[in-house]
Order: sequence, then C-alpha cells, then structure tokens
Amino acid sequence: MLDVLIRGGWVADGTGNPLYKADVAIEGDRVVDVRPLPGAQATHVVAAQGKIVCPGFVDAHSHSDFSIHANPTAESTIRQGVTTEIVGQCGLASWPLTPASREAVTARLRMYAYEGPVEWDSFEDYLGAIAAMGTSCNLAFFVGHNALRTAAGVVGPAVSEEQYRLMESYLHQALAAGALGLSTGLEFEPGRQATTAEIMRLAKVVAEHKGMHASHIRNRDEGLEAAIEEFLAIVRRAGIKGQVSHLNVRENTGAAPGAWQKAVAMLERARRDGVEVLTDTTPLREGIGQMQGILPPWVLAEGSAQAATLLRDPAVRRRLRGECDRYWRFIHRGDWQRARLQSSTEFPELCGKTFPEIAENMGQDPWDCYFDILAAAGAKMDSLFLVAELFGEEHSAAMVGHPLFILTTDTFTSRIDGPLSQTSRHPLNYMGMVHYLTHHVRRQGTLRLEEAIRKMTSMPATQHGLHDRGLLRPGHKADVVVFDFDALADVATSEQPLAYARGVEHVFVNGVAVVAGGEHTGARPGRNLLRG
Repeated sequence: MLDVLIRGGWVADGTGNPLYKADVAIEGDRVVDVRPLPGAQATHVVAAQGKIVCPGFVDAHSHSDFSIHANPTAESTIRQGVTTEIVGQCGLASWPLTPASREAVTARLRMYAYEGPVEWDSFEDYLGAIAAMGTSCNLAFFVGHNALRTAAGVVGPAVSEEQYRLMESYLHQALAAGALGLSTGLEFEPGRQATTAEIMRLAKVVAEHKGMHASHIRNRDEGLEAAIEEFLAIVRRAGIKGQVSHLNVRENTGAAPGAWQKAVAMLERARRDGVEVLTDTTPLREGIGQMQGILPPWVLAEGSAQAATLLRDPAVRRRLRGECDRYWRFIHRGDWQRARLQSSTEFPELCGKTFPEIAENMGQDPWDCYFDILAAAGAKMDSLFLVAELFGEEHSAAMVGHPLFILTTDTFTSRIDGPLSQTSRHPLNYMGMVHYLTHHVRRQGTLRLEEAIRKMTSMPATQHGLHDRGLLRPGHKADVVVFDFDALADVATSEQPLAYARGVEHVFVNGVAVVAGGEHTGARPGRNLLRG
C-alpha cells in the first residue's frame, strides 16, 4: 500500500522532455515510481486526469526570509506550487546578529509583520529557529555580504584586518553549517562601497567550502559591462560557480544600445571557457528593489537612523534632488509614474500607489513624498521597497526564453489577510511563478510548457546543488505539484492585488499534502535544505 498515488496525470518530469501519461507513487518523503500503475493502491489517491503533474517549483531568487517568520505557511507562494525558496539574496540576510546588526535585522522583520523574538546569533541558531517554527515550504540559504559587513561593523570602502577576520569567520561558520554560498547586493548599502578585492577575499572562503556566488551586480545601466566583468573575475579567480541575479536593463537609465545582449554574450563566452555561470529573470515587466538605492553614500554613511535625520533637513533635500541619479535612474529623469510603493508600515495606505498618486494624496511633489517616506522608516529604511516598471515586453520575452536564464520571482511570500498583507500590496507576491505559465507559455508562447517547468524545477535545483529536488523520478524527494493548466489564473492585479493564484490543485512537500483541492491544509513539512 502506497502512501500517495497521483493517478492518470500528464507528467512534466522537470527534464524539459514532452509530457507523458503516468501515475506518480509516493512513499514517505520520496517518489518511488513514475509510470502507469494500474493495480496500485494507496492511502491517499489524487485523481489527476487531464491535469499537469510536475516537480515542485524552486524559486531560486526569493526574499521570503523577510516575511516567512510572519507567514510560516507561505500562503501566497505555496499556492502557486513553489515548494522551495532560495533566500539570503542580494546581500541581505537575517544573520549573523551582533550588537552592530541586531537593530537593523529586527527592524526589517518588524516591517514584515513579525512580532516574535529575534534571539538567534549564528546561522546555526537561525536554522534552529526556522525548524522550531516549521514552514510549509523548503528553504535554502545564501550568506548575505551586506549582512556580513553590517555585523562586522564595516562602514565605507575601508575594511580593517580585524573586520575581515570577523566576516570570514561568520562566512566559514555558515558555509560549514550548510549555507549555499555568498550573495552580494552591489547597488545597495553597505555592499555598494565594497571593493572588488574585498569580495574576492570572501570568495576564497566560499571556494574552500565548494560553495557558489550569487550577485546583484554593481550596475545594470551605463556600467553593465564593467559589472559583468567584475563578477566574472571574482568567480574565475575563486574557481566557483556563479549566478547573476535578475540580469535586465531598465529603460531610460542610460544603458547603451545592445548593452544587455553584450552582457549575455559575456556569460555565454564564460560558459564556453568552463565557468559555471547562469543568470535569472523575473516574470513581470516590473521588478522590486530597495527604495534607498537612489541615495548617495554620504547620506547613509552613519546608518539608516542618521540618514533619516538628514532627510528631514530642507537643505539636504535640495542637494539630493541633483545627486540621486543612481539605481532607480528613471526617477531622476522624471518617470515617477513607473514606481509604486511596495511596503511601508508608516504609510500603509500608500502601498501599491504610484508616486504621482502618492504626491496627490500627500499634497506635495514626488521628491518630498519620497524623502518623507524614507525618513519616517528610520532604522527600517533599508526594508522599504519599490516595485517599478522596468522594461518592455520584448526584453522580458528575451530573458524568459534565453537558455541561460532561470525563472524566479525576486519577491517574498505573503498572504491576503492580517498585517503582512498591508506591506505587500502588489500582485507579484501572489502570482509571480504562475505568471510564467499563464502569460509567457499560454498567451505569448515564449516557451513550451515543459521547458518553462524545467527552468522552474531541475535547472535551479541543479545550479544550486539541490540534487534530490527538481525532477519527478524514483528516489527524489516528493515535492510535487498538480495543476489544471487551462484553469491556471494569476488573479491578482494592480487594482486588486490581494488574491491568490488559481488552478494549482495539489501541492506535496516532502510527501505531505500542503495544498489539497486548491486549499491550504495548514501543514508545515518544509525543511532547511543544506549544501553538502
């Protein structure tokens, strides 16, 4: 007697090969058979005739470590079939905690509706806290470079030998405990002030543990080529695998014509030379990013709380109107309508609104609204995010369809009720992975269904060393999704963002039903997935 039998579905096994009709048998936490099993019996039978059965989706660039503490059942993402989220991205992470970093990490978790204790210090402590809480999805973790800098008390480009030793020690400890590798966020404070030599030194530690490096690179506008060169130099020198995070070029930001194509060609050449490097994309023409990314380094030199004080000074504001041409460069060029406030506990009524709408609501110009929102956040400033329209449909399709691009979301798990819902009023949280299938596969035909599923399952699992995930085959962990392709719908919109995706009928995580008949069961069978 099997534990679970998913009968009669069309199997997309994660390889990209054509669909085939088969039953999927599960015992305990593993798949034990994938073939027609006409006489088989099971304690739990799922009728999957006419439905797609595939491995659980692996979101290889997630920020759910911001919100999982307030949403351990991973409501918005598990209902899309996301069974594994890889977090600690863009240099941001919730450990290590030291006197220099505890306030900032705690403030970020509070921003995302978590009111419980923040008592861990090391990565191992953090893993224990996650395991004790229990999650509906699996989690795998990068060590955030920005988090290392903050914990070690690094400010600006100079790093003392003692600070280097602290960062290296924190990184060694986390990698030894199973972290995947090091992530950088080189458009954000404090990582954007790090030298290439600093990152190379830390990459040597990563190499000792056979980890990998994921990077939100230093520039995706007029300096894209140099940023890719820096990234490739780091992974080549260290001899490690690399992942360029969300490699896109935003419109009206000064990028040269053909910059994206040239950057991709650089990655293709590196792969031909034997460098194990891939990149990833997001599902929408919109993307998420830190609101404070436009601020010049001198504003943030003494931390977010002091920056908030500076931003209340009218003279500082006048100066900044001419010095904020970075990151969200289209804002500096007047394209305010492209940006929406994603999260603010001080101004929840403004979340989801564009800056022209915010300006009308607040009765002042967009710059002053921007500075008011940042200043009000105080120590939580680095947890404020915008969602902005970045590029057109053609660019989106080019990324989604390119063989080097994994399909990810670059957002965090949320829910449609409670305090967390007020910090995430954008549809991306509720439909990102499903949108690849509804829009890029079904409507646009950019990818075959089987290939899209491969880019959401085995491709990210293999890249990140999750060797028993991402495929439907005997011996692999039983992370399995059953969905109705015709009924699949990304319901959330900009006008009505708080709506779960429809059409994902069953989700199993480590063999346990987490979604059944389209409804969350409340189960939390997720595991911390560790390298090694």
